[in-house]
Amino acid sequence: MDMELSSSSSSSSTTVASSPASSPPLGRCVLRFRLPPAWTPEEDAALERLAMEHGSRHWRRVAAQMPRRRRSPAQCRDRWRDHLARDVFHRPFTAADDAELARLCLRLDDDAGFAAGRRWKDVSRAVYGRSSCAVKRRWRELRRSDAFLGALWRPRTTTTAPPANAAITTTC
Repeated sequence: MDMELSSSSSSSSTTVASSPASSPPLGRCVLRFRLPPAWTPEEDAALERLAMEHGSRHWRRVAAQMPRRRRSPAQCRDRWRDHLARDVFHRPFTAADDAELARLCLRLDDDAGFAAGRRWKDVSRAVYGRSSCAVKRRWRELRRSDAFLGALWRPRTTTTAPPANAAITTTC
């Protein structure tokens, strides 16, 4: 398909040729985004040292003094809070942890203010030693698991037991 565009300021015309091979198909969007580079052990050590020097509230200062200055204050804060802080445990979730997490989330679902959006920070405070990201990630894994959904939504079966004062008769 050839298209001709004319410019009012010049007397020459420009021809733009577009072929079907050069343009992406309609209805398809191609997104390309670049992930930040992985944290190196040297950067982790520098972040730990700087966080101890400046405290855990001055992330602009920490990011400005990071080696090669490739990290933003938000990246430094998130790395510290979710991975390097001493009060964050990096152990697998146990069945007791899962049960406590389910109890907290289901209880907070019943609260009126919590239904608008989960407050993972509050949940992570109740589950000691876990970051809010770890708690949120684990809750999403639990919700998707068949065992959890089966235990949660399985209708309760009521067994009909004979009354306690009923006489038992047997015939031989």
